[in-house]
Amino acid sequence: MRDYLSRVLSFNSKSSLLLMLLVFVSMLSNCDNAAGQQEKKTTGAVDIKVDTIPTLNATKLELTKQYCLENYGVASYKLDSPKIVLVHFTVIPTLKETVEYFQKDSIESSRTNISKFSQMNVGIHYIVDKDGSIYKLVPDTVIARHAIGFNHIAIGIENIAKDASDLTPVQLESNARLISLLKERNPGLEYMVGHHEYNDTTLPHYKLFLAVDESYKPHDKPDPGPRFMSDLREKLKTEYDLTFLK
Repeated sequence: MRDYLSRVLSFNSKSSLLLMLLVFVSMLSNCDNAAGQQEKKTTGAVDIKVDTIPTLNATKLELTKQYCLENYGVASYKLDSPKIVLVHFTVIPTLKETVEYFQKDSIESSRTNISKFSQMNVGIHYIVDKDGSIYKLVPDTVIARHAIGFNHIAIGIENIAKDASDLTPVQLESNARLISLLKERNPGLEYMVGHHEYNDTTLPHYKLFLAVDESYKPHDKPDPGPRFMSDLREKLKTEYDLTFLK
């Protein structure tokens, strides 16, 4: 009897140990699966910090609606289906001065080449500062005035720089990360254009040009320049597997 009990106890102990081992292995497997699932969720997602600086108010929205009616034939400030990312530099040398400029509701009368077509101030969706910091001034769903004939389909990015030589490597990196995020959020984005390219009638994006008033035409711009756009396209292609039409 004593030998029988010893065998039973020994069997139960081994069974318990085996059961505990199986449970432990199962837990490890579940953890690995969860980690794998988490990695799948985060793979491809863009880790990016964007601070918001509001520049919109009721007056500016009304001016935007009027601008769109006069120039695109639609009385709405909504940017429903963006097709183009349009890249600029500011010429204004600091973030503070740039934000102050964009916060104004109306364009100054001295800018006669555009002020005669609308009182609405120029604006931009994003600013990238020289240290790579990104700021959002206008929601992606609202039209901003930054590119004649294309505002109805374009998300705009300004880079703080006096000229092309003033642009920084971290700005280039931030532009790429931001554009990758914008593409993720707006799969319909097909074109990426530098402001110096937007008036080139031979490029594919120009077929989207729209102006009710035929006298309101784009004019040549220097920003951000061929070198910056070439480097940006290369970075997006090699590091983010993204290629846009011009």
